[in-house]
Amino acid sequence: MSENRDVTLQLEYPVQLADRTITDVTLRRPTLGDLLTHTITNASDIEGEVRLIAALCNLKIEEMRLMDAKDYFRLQAELLRFRNAAKS
Repeated sequence: MSENRDVTLQLEYPVQLADRTITDVTLRRPTLGDLLTHTITNASDIEGEVRLIAALCNLKIEEMRLMDAKDYFRLQAELLRFRNAAKS
């Protein structure tokens, strides 16, 4: 069975930047290189997780910081789904 390589989420709370509004975010499946580059040291390492998710979404950390927590938690859930699918 082939898993999707990425997922696009419509943000419930769009992020307003100076030059544009982010209304949706595409999260791609992490590679081993992503996991090595953006290490998450433990379950409470939210900064490491944010760096990884930002890289997978092609966003800057500053853009991620403006994201509503509800939308972030949805991205977090998709990352966990990607990682759990890889273990199967």
